Amino acid sequence: MRISARNQIKRTVRDVKRGATTSHVTVDVGGSNVDHECVR
Repeated sequence: MRISARNQIKRTVRDVKRGATTSHVTVDVGGSNVDHECVR
């Protein structure tokens, strides 16, 4: 499946860790964990 901004994927946010400048987010997507780092 091609991913775009319009796709809606079933997901669950598992963990959010906020730091001074970045946040680390762990998301469960279909049984796989996806880690993402966001700059605040």
